[in-house]
Amino acid sequence: MHEEKTLRHVLVIGGACGDMLLGVPRMPLSGEDVEAKDNGLQIGGCAFNVARALTRLGASVLNGMPVGNGTWGNAVETAMKALHLPVLMRHTDMDNGWCLALAEPGGERTFISITGCEAHITTSMLHHLQPTADTLIYVNGYELFGTGGAALRAWVLAQPQQKLIDFGPRLPGIPPGFITALFGSRTLLTLNRDEARHLLGEGDIIALAQQYAARSGLTLICRLDKEGAWICPPDAAPQAVAPYPVTVVDSIGAGDAHCSGLLAGLSAGWPLTQSVDLANRVAACMVAVQGSSQPPDWNTLDDYFPDAAPLPAFPTR
Repeated sequence: MHEEKTLRHVLVIGGACGDMLLGVPRMPLSGEDVEAKDNGLQIGGCAFNVARALTRLGASVLNGMPVGNGTWGNAVETAMKALHLPVLMRHTDMDNGWCLALAEPGGERTFISITGCEAHITTSMLHHLQPTADTLIYVNGYELFGTGGAALRAWVLAQPQQKLIDFGPRLPGIPPGFITALFGSRTLLTLNRDEARHLLGEGDIIALAQQYAARSGLTLICRLDKEGAWICPPDAAPQAVAPYPVTVVDSIGAGDAHCSGLLAGLSAGWPLTQSVDLANRVAACMVAVQGSSQPPDWNTLDDYFPDAAPLPAFPTR
């Protein structure tokens, strides 16, 4: 019997968009014609991937993803209804965006994106979000960059709640002043290798991350693929969290899956180390399947990793 606990709500803010998936033998050169495999169409986007994976784990999700006024918006709303996520933000002037995702045999992926209403969240739309004091807030960098992200950046800085921010590939376009304004707040930054190099510079990623954490007062989660993840807090030594080896089929959605596991653990009141351990398991399951539409539930996690150390009780499991 599991101990009764109350889940914190997780407010997921960011994009839901169309994903057109192609498998390619390798990335084509400029002007080249490469035969591809049609791997289908799905509703994705970083925030939607996170929300979908959280619901599979039984977390309590609040919908901070805009729905647009066109064909993609209709598809996005249908997908949200399937997850029992009421629409809180609508954009009446733009449709949702979409992207072409190219996956190579080794699992590496490349995206060609068309931005939609998800990158133009307005102040009036944000008024519909009313997080409580203990709500966890997730924000993705795709919606924080450029002039279209100005209202969201201001809103994020005004929120005192604990936050997980995944800057993602848009990190170079996010104003440095926004990042420094986060210093000293209850914010975790999750970074893959490329993002860590951009934010921290060249050198030993963990050493640089620990220096940055101490200077900024932020906690950094460094995702290092097959090497697992590292937790770099501002006031303690870095801590490694072991990986869960699997055969990589497709790395699309791996970072989003990691975020969902981390958020699920934190929402249940787990310590950060065990939350990152869950994140590593969820991400490993995700890269072992095609696409990002099949995040694992608890039974799948148990099947993949039967000998893994037991995790704390999760209220809805």
